[in-house]
Amino acid sequence: MKVWLALIALTLVEVALLRVNAGPAVMLALLVGLSLVKAGMIAWWFMHLREFRPRPLVWALLFLALCVALTVIGFLQ
Repeated sequence: MKVWLALIALTLVEVALLRVNAGPAVMLALLVGLSLVKAGMIAWWFMHLREFRPRPLVWALLFLALCVALTVIGFLQ
């Protein structure tokens, strides 16, 4: 129940960000960050990754680092 309520709260924060007059880069960074947190919560709880120690967490962090690196490389070109 806590995870479900947290996901609802994060979704409400994302919707509330639509009312904020921030620059597109700031808005994109906030929305992507919140989406990553929500995806992590969904994977951790509903895909039962919390029961496996520590290999899935290590793979998830390595994959996240790869995604961030590729995104940064894409912006630099």
